[in-house]
Amino acid sequence: MREFLNRLSAQFTEERGTPWLLVLLGLCGLAYVLAHVIQIQRYILPAGQFKIIHVGGAAGLIFLYAAAKAQGALARWLHLALAIVAAGILLYIFHEHTLLTTRRSFLPNTTDTIVAAVFLLICLYASIREWGWVVAAIAVIGLLYGYFGYLMPEGLLYHGGITLRRLIGYTSIPFFSGLLGSLAELSAGTIFPFMLLAAGLRATGCVEFIMALAYRIGGQTRAGPAQIAIISSGMMGMVSGSSVANVASTGALTIPLMKRVGFRPEFAGAVEAVASSGGQITPPVMGLAAFLIVGLTGIPYGEIVVAAVFPALIYYLYLMVAVHLRAVKSDVDASADETMRKEFGRTESVWRACLYNAHFFIAVAYLVWVLLETNLAGRASIHATAILLGLYILREIAFSWRGLKTIASNIAGLIARTAYMGALSGAQIAVIVAVIGVLVEILTVTGFAQKLSFFMLELAGGNLWLLLVVAAIACLAFGLGLPTSASYILVALMGAPALVKLGVPLMAAHFFVFFFANISAITPPVAVCCLVAAKIAESDFFRTSFIAVRLGLPGFILPFLFVAHPEILGIGASLPYTAMVSAMALLGVIALNVMLEGFLLRPLNIVERVLLLPAALGLIHPNLWASVAGIAIFAGLLGWQWMTRPKLAPASADELT
Repeated sequence: MREFLNRLSAQFTEERGTPWLLVLLGLCGLAYVLAHVIQIQRYILPAGQFKIIHVGGAAGLIFLYAAAKAQGALARWLHLALAIVAAGILLYIFHEHTLLTTRRSFLPNTTDTIVAAVFLLICLYASIREWGWVVAAIAVIGLLYGYFGYLMPEGLLYHGGITLRRLIGYTSIPFFSGLLGSLAELSAGTIFPFMLLAAGLRATGCVEFIMALAYRIGGQTRAGPAQIAIISSGMMGMVSGSSVANVASTGALTIPLMKRVGFRPEFAGAVEAVASSGGQITPPVMGLAAFLIVGLTGIPYGEIVVAAVFPALIYYLYLMVAVHLRAVKSDVDASADETMRKEFGRTESVWRACLYNAHFFIAVAYLVWVLLETNLAGRASIHATAILLGLYILREIAFSWRGLKTIASNIAGLIARTAYMGALSGAQIAVIVAVIGVLVEILTVTGFAQKLSFFMLELAGGNLWLLLVVAAIACLAFGLGLPTSASYILVALMGAPALVKLGVPLMAAHFFVFFFANISAITPPVAVCCLVAAKIAESDFFRTSFIAVRLGLPGFILPFLFVAHPEILGIGASLPYTAMVSAMALLGVIALNVMLEGFLLRPLNIVERVLLLPAALGLIHPNLWASVAGIAIFAGLLGWQWMTRPKLAPASADELT
């Protein structure tokens, strides 16, 4: 029996754990995925019932996973009990949905209140298990503020207070807000399908193909594995919803290689962290924030994707130049490294490799096309996942000479692994978004979010640039430790309205807060991407974080340019003009990096470094003549460096022979 369970659990995952619990987890994950697919395709359930399946099921899966991986019997049975409690709450709310939304919508009974309180506690614990204590602590502080608001001093923080029963009602039932609010609906209908697509990419070998393709594009340059990290993380980020998962998947391969060829561990970790964070600003998915921006602003999805193209190009081209400069400065040359060639270099041609992995390109092309045409993100993602898996299965059948029984087993294993990985990663996002929903609900019903916007306007005194600085600090602070989608929701609620009131275009305001929310993933003291990268690199966390801040310079500068140069986002400008302004911005941030690195074609002296500052500011400044002056200074310095660079000594007669 144990051998049978081991074989069955291996269909879902290669992880070690209690076999019967892994099988139960896999089956529950498969049911969880099917429920989402059917609902998104057919819309057979009311929104409230679908949301409790999504959030309650997510908590249950997280506890089942913890039970399966637990080492001791006490921890195993405790988490199994919590999974049963989560399932009980799911069934209760599902069964009582009609009464909760009609007869008890404003007058919940005692059982409703107890269920809501227990549901809140288990979701808080699930978020702590998966994301640490930061998010749960912020939510608890928000709840305490909702209850004790009447004790706050008059002004920004004061409100009349919320009774305990009503406060608990706001967290889930009977109001279907908080844990079961609009964010949970967005997570269930939009975010989860993309987590399923990301799982499909991993299960069908697309991650390995992307790494090999990145090697062909940039792996044979001086910065070798650093360029692989940048290209592969950008490509993965196009369709992935998590920067942390991006670091863990691509960084496990690229960071050790960067260290091997001569990059310092802190620099290697920082490169991967910054590259993976950039994936969240890269179209078409943009860390799922593109769909959140659509929901909050009403701007068509196609306009948002087009607006993100040039900022993403600036971010990644800058990073590629930065790592190349560091490689030259540090005398690192990975172009002939045999380890990389063995790891990523394949004997077949690039075109043959692309043809062999055509399922990846077809699925992504279909996804982008449908998103631009219909805006039905969840359904498009499910269809793209089905196309990805279907074409992969056809390829395996066509190129496999194994028996039908083996092929059938492999197909079943592929579907099971995709469902398992998609369900777990989707559950992790679901629970954190649900907990953030509690905080957003409290901030809304107490009026704090609106008052904060007015406070920021008052603090800035009508000065737009001072308001931008205040908003940037607030966005970084509120975004610390959160996944991109959750952090954007929070900072958009607080920062964007104040910017719009001072005349910033709606899209520019939301891109401003979105970029800062995303860049908080590499900003100390939390810097979740740097935390994962530093662990892989075996480097100092804070050193890695500070290097990442410098490598991620465009992430801090571009948001201000969205306000000064909204043309970068294509707002009120033609494509050629948008490209020209973006090119100036790229040169500006490169000039800043050269100044900080102290190296261009050779080491810079103090005068050259000082000259680069006005050159960079001139290129970034929203003025044609300032940009011309910046180009002139940068070009003159480049020419001077070229003429005074060290010359290689001519080969002697003995060397030639």
